[in-house]
Amino acid sequence: MKILLPLVCAVSLTLGACAGNPITYYQLPGSNYQLPAGSQRIPVQLKVVLAERLNQGNLVYQDSPTTLHFAQQHLWADDLGDEISQTLANELNKQSIRYLFTPENKTKTTLTVYIQSFQGSYDGYIYISGYSSWQGINNEQGQNFNVRLPQQGNGYNNMVNALAQGLSNVAKSIAPYN
Repeated sequence: MKILLPLVCAVSLTLGACAGNPITYYQLPGSNYQLPAGSQRIPVQLKVVLAERLNQGNLVYQDSPTTLHFAQQHLWADDLGDEISQTLANELNKQSIRYLFTPENKTKTTLTVYIQSFQGSYDGYIYISGYSSWQGINNEQGQNFNVRLPQQGNGYNNMVNALAQGLSNVAKSIAPYN
C-alpha cells in the first residue's frame, strides 16, 4: 500500500500536466487570397498537392537527419494545401504580369505545385521542396524547387514565419517568364 499511493499520485500528476497543454493553431501570413486590381491577365488555377505526411494538420519538424516529428499541440488552423495555394497565388501574382493565379477551378490552364517537404529542422533552417507542372499551356515549363532558409529565433511562430518567407522564394523560382 505504501508503494501504491506514491505511484497513483505520480500517475495523476503526470496525466494532469498533459491535460493542461493547450493546442495552438497557426496560419501562414499572407494566406488570405487577394485578387489583384484591374487585371487583364490570363487566368490560371493554382493547385497544390501535398505529400501525404503533410496532410495530417500537424506542423512538421525534422529532429534528426532521418526522423520527422509531427507536433501534437501545434496544428495548422486551416487545410495546409489551401493555405499554401492562397499564399503562393498572392506571391505569384506579384511576380507575373501575364497570368492571374487563382485558387479557383474555373480556368482552362492549371499550374500544379507538388510540395514534398514543408518543415522546420534541428539545424535552424526551414526546408520547402517540390516541383511545379503546367497543364493547358504549351510554352511554360515546370520547375523544381528546393528552398532552405534560416529560421529567425526558436519556436513554432518563427518556423511558420520562415515557411511563409520560403513560399515567397518558391514563387520566385517557379514564376513564369513574362
